[in-house]
Amino acid sequence: MDELISLAALGVAAIAAPLAARVTGVPCVVIEMVVGLVLGPSLLGLVDPSGPWVTFLYEFGLIYLLFMAGLEVRAEFLRERALDSLAIGSASTLAPFAMGYALGLVLGVEPALLGVTLSTTSVGVVLPAVREIEEVINSSGGSGLTRLLIGATAVSDMLSMLMLAFALPTEVPPWMTALAVAAMSLSVPWASSLRGYSRLVESMSALEERYSFTSRLSLVLMILLAAGAHLAGAHAVVGSFFAGVLISELVSDIRHLEDRLVSFGYSLFLPAFFLVAGARIDLPTMLSAGRLHTIPAMLVASYAGKILGVYASARIRGVEGERALVMGNLMWAKLSLVVAAAEAGLDLGLIGVDWYSTMVLFALFTVLLAPLAARALAERYARLVISVEEAEQAI
Repeated sequence: MDELISLAALGVAAIAAPLAARVTGVPCVVIEMVVGLVLGPSLLGLVDPSGPWVTFLYEFGLIYLLFMAGLEVRAEFLRERALDSLAIGSASTLAPFAMGYALGLVLGVEPALLGVTLSTTSVGVVLPAVREIEEVINSSGGSGLTRLLIGATAVSDMLSMLMLAFALPTEVPPWMTALAVAAMSLSVPWASSLRGYSRLVESMSALEERYSFTSRLSLVLMILLAAGAHLAGAHAVVGSFFAGVLISELVSDIRHLEDRLVSFGYSLFLPAFFLVAGARIDLPTMLSAGRLHTIPAMLVASYAGKILGVYASARIRGVEGERALVMGNLMWAKLSLVVAAAEAGLDLGLIGVDWYSTMVLFALFTVLLAPLAARALAERYARLVISVEEAEQAI
């Protein structure tokens, strides 16, 4: 009965959060996690995040969230400016990883885990932010910047996933993890040879119309690869992410499928995940452990590493300085992979609840700050371009 109260509270919060987001302009995921924090044991105690039903919603929601992140990876963005995307995406991940590793040594927490936490980029946050400021970017002649940014973010996401699979110590032999992840990642470039999957689905139009057969096959593939990654010693989200990447290449009508999967996820599992993730934050334990002061240090280190990596590599690849700064600020946002890394660290016994709570709160701050900083820079650059054009016309 107590768990029904938790589910009821989560349901009401899931309805209220998007309404509040529309009124305030704050990202919905931030509101959901803050509301979860308020409803959780730290404050009101209406949601028990340890109950079996709530735990299932949280764990499946995490797997599904990373599956959707993989689905956002589009090969056409990578092919269009492949070398640029690879260079910027790699540098934007490795530079903050190094900063996080060094900070982990100073703070006494698993360095590789903190490195992964600081190095990630959330494609789910970057894409809406890019769409919001795309008009500002394009008005200053940066129409190609959007595709480059999405391509670099996709590279960063995949590299972060590989780091999450290999950087953290596990009891499973490393060769087994390497074999499983290589099988998943190496299958992506050969996805075009597997188009029979798509043709098979298209030939079963009756099954598709009546039973949403493509959606069903996609979810089964997600679960199979998540289970395979788990058995190989990697976190299950590694498998679900690569399942999303594969599906995005295998299915021809990806937009239609994506609409169905997004509708399925956002109707229950994704809002429940963010609400429970907030409820799992243990503020009293975090504060008593003295972790509050580490959040500014993590923000500074991750921001410096991300800006350094993106700016240096983007300038080398011929991107103008202001646009490189806009890219760096957008790619600073992180959320889903931070929660996945923190959850993996908690499961492996590398960190306690105090550090889990600190990492999740750190991610929340980046989701709030990164789009604001990027928009301010983009508007400043657009005004500068307009001023230069007006001066040239006057001359």
